[in-house]
This record gives sequence, structure tokens and C-alpha cells, in this order.
Amino acid sequence: MLFLALAGYATLGKGFATLGLPPLYVGEIMLALGLVTIYLSRTGLAPLATLPTFILAIAIALIAARAAISFRTYGIEAIRDSVIIIYGLFAFIVIALCLQKPERFSMTLKAYGGFVWFYGIVGGLVFVISSTFPDAIPNWPVFGGPMLHTRAGEAAVHLAGASVFAILCLRKYSKLWAFVLALSVIMVTPSRGAMLSCFVPVALALTLSGQIKRLAPAFLAGAFVMSCSYVADIKVPLPGDRSLGAEQLVNNFTSILSKSDASNLDGTKEWRLRWWSAIEDYTFRGPYFWTGKGFGMGLAEADGFVVGEELGGPIVRSPHNAHYTMLARAGVPGLVMWGVVNLSWGFMIFASWMLARKNGDTQWANVFLWIGCYWLAALINATFDVALEGPMLGIWFWSIFGFGAAGAMIYRYQLLAARTRAVATRSPLLPVPDPFSLGNTGPHRGSIASP
Repeated sequence: MLFLALAGYATLGKGFATLGLPPLYVGEIMLALGLVTIYLSRTGLAPLATLPTFILAIAIALIAARAAISFRTYGIEAIRDSVIIIYGLFAFIVIALCLQKPERFSMTLKAYGGFVWFYGIVGGLVFVISSTFPDAIPNWPVFGGPMLHTRAGEAAVHLAGASVFAILCLRKYSKLWAFVLALSVIMVTPSRGAMLSCFVPVALALTLSGQIKRLAPAFLAGAFVMSCSYVADIKVPLPGDRSLGAEQLVNNFTSILSKSDASNLDGTKEWRLRWWSAIEDYTFRGPYFWTGKGFGMGLAEADGFVVGEELGGPIVRSPHNAHYTMLARAGVPGLVMWGVVNLSWGFMIFASWMLARKNGDTQWANVFLWIGCYWLAALINATFDVALEGPMLGIWFWSIFGFGAAGAMIYRYQLLAARTRAVATRSPLLPVPDPFSLGNTGPHRGSIASP
């Protein structure tokens, strides 16, 4: 059910997230069922056995307590604002499921391989349809609201995950599919955050995996096509004074490094930078250093940076940056917890990748690299947009977090078990089971969290 829900969030975006009756939507229903699943898994405190998950549990408890206090004043908005951390419970759900039956880790990798094939074809297309033809999208018959509403950043994160999965040869795909995937990536480049969410993780995967030489001809061909497109001024207009094409790509890079000729890009950048500066002033150098402004309060109205009404939509509540959201709402202690959780997790995944490479477990190393790049893509997007504050990407982010933690625990357990058997039987060290075939042999079957 969780895998189907994640596929729904990735493909339909907010259109899937609105399924349900307020305040119980599909995300809240899945969270409730997941908490029951943790209890039924009988894994006990095993999901807390790593530093990142232990700190995450503390952060969830503190933020939940803070949101409960604010609930009396702001009602459901306090809970809504706290999900940036509360959705971390999905990490523990995923960990418990994988530790109870490690074969679920393999099952997920295989199922995701099929999802990659599907999303590589439709990922860019659903964004273009959602942004270009919103009036043509039908509404849900019972729940109301459009069936499809996907943003560029969300699509870019999943396209980055799909690209890295294919680059690392975790599953073989045809050249035609790779070409369609490249087109899908181009479709989401009008957004700066989406562009970086795709390019940075892919570049990291190419560098660390040593695949640059193998894929260099394809990238050179793509660069040639984009250069010709730029010279010929080929572009497809999109709403918001942006377009699909090489010129938009150049404008995005220019606006990141300096001022751009595109006024819409510089305008949104200046608005963000001024708001972020204001948050720094009243936290690092102001009265909200320890507490932040709390959960439930509309930060845009409180800070004087209201946008959204002029477009006929709701007022933007968060400063388009998950890190500044944590700083503004939970103060410097909240930002420190947020940083420690993510940095310790990133170090754990990097250490697991290094360990797998050292032991010659190439597939495990590639899986850890893919998970780390997927997490990085989501984190980059969350630096430019309101991403982790909602279920569309927030539940994905914490599920990836949990999948990575579970993978690190399973791999180290399998490695320790193999070494213990080799010592006990005085036999050569047997290879660790492949991440795609866990649970297929007797000694590795069953829970690794049992006493």
C-alpha cells in the first residue's frame, strides 16, 4: 500500500494527495496504518539503532509537543506546519518493514525498477500537462479537486532518482527509453530548483561510480543538440514567462550565479533572499533564537512577505526553503537538530557505500549511491521550494531516509553474519547476499531485529 501511495504522489502529485475527506487525506490514513504496522512488526527498538534515526525520534517528539501546544491557538494549521518533521515517522515504518523481513528490501528494489521505466516516460509529460493545460484536467468525482497537479521540482526529484538508477545499471533499460528519459528531464528544466535537483545528483553519481567515460558520447550528443537549439532559438512557451528550451536552461544557470536578463527569475530570487535574511535577523540575532515563531502561524504574513493572493491562490506560508522553515519555526535548536539528522544520515550512507566498495559488493555500493543521490535531489529541491512541508515529496523523502537506514543495517548485519560463519566454520568468507536477492536462501531468511 505504501509503494502504491508513493507511486500516486509521484505521478499525480497534489491530485493524489487530496484524496480523502478533510482533515483525513490519504497521507494521514497511510501514516495511521503504518504506525499499526510498526507495532505488528515486533521489531521493538531496532529502528532506533542508528544515530540518525535516534536523533530523528527525539526531533519528532519535540516538534510534536511544540505543535500540540500551538494547536490550541492555530488548530489544524499547527499540525500541518509540523509535518516537515512528523512525516519522519514514515522512516520508522519503512525500517520496521525491512527489518522484519529483509526480502522486502529486495522486493522494493525490483518494484522500483519497474516504476523507473514507467516514470522515465511520463515524468516530464505529467508536469507539462499539469502546468500548461490545467483547465483540461478532470476533477475527482467524489472528493473534488483536479486529478493531476504535479510541480517541476517534484517531477525532477523522481527523474533524478530514475536517472541514477539507470546509470548505475541497477536494471537494464533500452536506448529508446534513455532518450525519452532525457526528454522528460528537459521538460522540467524551466525551474531552477528542478534543474539543480536533476543535474547535481546525476553528476555526483557519474563521478563516484566512474561511469563518465561510458556515457560521455551520449552527453556530448545531448550538449550538441542543446547548443543547436539555443542558436536556433527553439523553445516552447510555458505559463509564468518561462519556456522549455536551451535558453531557459542558460537563464537558470545565470540567475543562480549572478543576475539574469530574465526578470521573473531575478524577482523570485530577490524575494526569497530578502525573506531568508529577515528570518536570520529574528533568530540568529533576535528574540526567536531559542524558540522560533512556532507552528501554525502563517510565516509570510508574520514576516511581511505575503505572496499568492495576486495569483488567485492561497497565501504562501513557508519561505521556499526547508532549512529556513525549520529555523523560523523551531529556532536555532530546531535547525541544529534538522542539520544533525540529515548530516548523520548522509555520513551513514556514505560510510556504507565505502564499506561495500571495500568489500567488493558492487551492487550494494550502487544501491547506497542511488539512495544517497535520491535523498540529495529531494534536499536540493527543498532548498528552493515548499517541498518537504507537504505529503507529495515529504513522505517520499522520509521513506527514502528509512530505506537507506534499513539498507545500512541489513548490509552490516549480513556482513557480520558472513564473517561470524567464516570464523566458526574456519571456511573462506562467503559473499554477502545481493541486495536484489535477500531472503532467497535459508540462513538469511527472516527478521534481523529478533533477539
